Amino acid sequence: MDDVVPGVLQRLREADIVGMAGLAGASLGQEYCRRGFVSLMKRQGVRLSGVVTLPGAFSEAGGEQGAREPQEEEPAETASRHFELAVEVVSNSACQVVCSCGKQAALICPHAAALLYQWINRPLSFISLPPLPGTEAAVSTLDGPRERTAVPKSQNTQVTSSIRTPSPSRFSTSAALLHRRPEVNTVSETLAQFGLSELRALAREYGIELAGLGKQQLIETLIETLRQPEAIRRVVRTLDKSPRQLLAAFALAGGSMSDEELRELFERFALGKSGPLQDMLLALQAKLLIVRTSFNHSLQQRFNLSLAPLDLSWYIPREVYEALHVTLPVTPFNVEVPYGKGSRPSLPTLRLAAKDTLLADLLLIARALDGSPVEQEEKRARGSLLNGGRSSTDGSLALPPPADQPTPALIENLNALLGRPPAFLRFAVCLLRQAGIVSTEEDWGSKLRVLPEAAQLLLGPARDDTLHNLFTRWAGQASYAELAELSENGLRVRCRATPLNQPDLRRGELEQENSEARQDVLALLARVPVGEWINFSAFARFLYRLRPTFLQRRQHLFPSPHWWIEQEEGRPLHPDQSADWLKAEGRYLAYLIQGPLHWWGLCDVALSANEQLLAFRLTPLARFLLQGQRLGGREVAPRPLAERAPAFSVSADGHLLVRCQPDNWPLLACVEVFAESKGVRDGKLLYGLTARSLSQAIGQGHDPRELLALLDSTSPPGEGDALRSLLASMERRIANYGRVRLYTDVSLLQTADSSVMQHLTAITSLERQVVRSIQPTLLLLKKQGIERLLEELKRRGQAPLLHEEG
Repeated sequence: MDDVVPGVLQRLREADIVGMAGLAGASLGQEYCRRGFVSLMKRQGVRLSGVVTLPGAFSEAGGEQGAREPQEEEPAETASRHFELAVEVVSNSACQVVCSCGKQAALICPHAAALLYQWINRPLSFISLPPLPGTEAAVSTLDGPRERTAVPKSQNTQVTSSIRTPSPSRFSTSAALLHRRPEVNTVSETLAQFGLSELRALAREYGIELAGLGKQQLIETLIETLRQPEAIRRVVRTLDKSPRQLLAAFALAGGSMSDEELRELFERFALGKSGPLQDMLLALQAKLLIVRTSFNHSLQQRFNLSLAPLDLSWYIPREVYEALHVTLPVTPFNVEVPYGKGSRPSLPTLRLAAKDTLLADLLLIARALDGSPVEQEEKRARGSLLNGGRSSTDGSLALPPPADQPTPALIENLNALLGRPPAFLRFAVCLLRQAGIVSTEEDWGSKLRVLPEAAQLLLGPARDDTLHNLFTRWAGQASYAELAELSENGLRVRCRATPLNQPDLRRGELEQENSEARQDVLALLARVPVGEWINFSAFARFLYRLRPTFLQRRQHLFPSPHWWIEQEEGRPLHPDQSADWLKAEGRYLAYLIQGPLHWWGLCDVALSANEQLLAFRLTPLARFLLQGQRLGGREVAPRPLAERAPAFSVSADGHLLVRCQPDNWPLLACVEVFAESKGVRDGKLLYGLTARSLSQAIGQGHDPRELLALLDSTSPPGEGDALRSLLASMERRIANYGRVRLYTDVSLLQTADSSVMQHLTAITSLERQVVRSIQPTLLLLKKQGIERLLEELKRRGQAPLLHEEG
């Protein structure tokens, strides 16, 4: 049964937000929503939650800060701010808010207003969670217990704020996203449920002196000790090999499982040879390395924590989970040794990832899409789960394309223009639309419009921040694009159908499962060593043992799954069988690595002769995107000399063809100011230097001699007459700027003196017909308006002297 949206959320309007946040707060929240600062949106009944991330150049008091001279690099802590919040809508004029900004006022904070605007404008971007009992809305904090402050609000409204430690570093959002795990209690919340004897036994495990300590003092001492990662690691090192392996596998699997899932994990890794599972669990529980949920089930309901669809029986406390540095065991792969059996083995084909290739390709694709019409039949052809697909005799439907998937005609046009693979073009177009770089403007006649600042965002000095923000958006997006790509690789993704031949799926079910599977893979890759070639088959087998149902996590709980993957009609592939898992989940994993992750620049891949993935290697960029660590100068490899093509060329029709690369940004930045974008040609950005573009740039205070100097200094050899003709034409236009102005289709009006001009202005509509004033007694008028002016004068008995053409 579909998750019905509560009526209070359906009736919420923008005017209600203005009433709860005030005009200033609502305006600021609307700006946050428009700029895409809201992420990780979830809905649980009437409770909305999310994260508002404000970049360093954005001031909450007045928008973007003014430009400053480049000084010392700002600390990461002050460059970006993250606000976690939850809003429980009580009525159209009342809500309860928990926000890490700590604002205490009668009005809700702008971050809460941004989340409400996000719900009104994009309700499908919210992931729907099953409702849980509880009366309080809470937002989990990273350090220590929650502190809550209730603030009264007019009209019987109560606003609740959560005070926490300063926000994490600017790149910690993706780290929290990629290491996604269900929210569980902290050590302090768990210890509050223990008895005195249990606390004393735990204190002895951590070497704490018990003399003179009461229960409360003992709890505080244990909390202080368990917040020291080294103390937890020291206790872990005292474990036997099998419990330590079980703890490591448990942490890699997410740190929270039911009894049955934990037993299956124990059996898949064959840890039963060293002793029964119960003994290992007791050993880990005695040191507070794992905890049973039943110890604090009431506490979970009290704080309304967002858990998995089923109640968890075991979990690793947050402090322990963050202290464990578990690395993924990998099998090395030697790319210099021929692979394959038989008399003719061959070396694998290596495809090395480049750091800024994706951003350059995104700009090319965006410029190629600029101005493209969106046909009405293409709008109707965009698939969605409500449109259904091809039905079969067994009561199932083929998985329709995602709603945000570009049409085949659009991909064919881009492929003909740029020569990129169709899978990459679909990925890039979806990414551009999701980030708002490319959007559909109805006012432009249903055409695709590109953000004017696209070149600066993608290739400018802040391109690393743009890359990280785009990656965070992609990692957390709710879409089943990767599942749809399986259909392009010989697999059939099908779902059950209703009697009306519609997909029998809850809204957002496929999107949520695919999003969680993508994040699980990224979380595991964050624990893989960088720079080492890894055997893909061994990596896939380990993932199968760790979490075989990572792609169909909820489907194996139902007697009859809602959707499935099959290779032949009527034969679903079962994820609990290794051979079927490698055909479905294994192929999904291979596409994710050699497709999107390779395009992001995260990994190099080694392929066989038939394009099968043999091995992969994480690049230094993985530390930046997966863990938020800044790239050092040594980690950025210089571009090979063979790839350093000429910066630009001049076409036969006098247009500039500029190479789309970040190292070419100084020239691109100057060309963007003085030239008009004409799209893409031959894999390069096409610009036209027209009189209008030069005039607009000069009128804004830019000096065109900078462009002349750049073109002259970076001119490639062999351009010859075409470049000289372009430079000469620019010099003539610059020299004549301001000296001569030509007006066409205008009329000239001259009066004897200024008093006559004032009289005409008073008795006629002269002011609305003026194009330009040459002198106080000499005006240029609109040609189409001169007849109306003559009629007004004739009605008053005046006949001006006319000089006709010729």
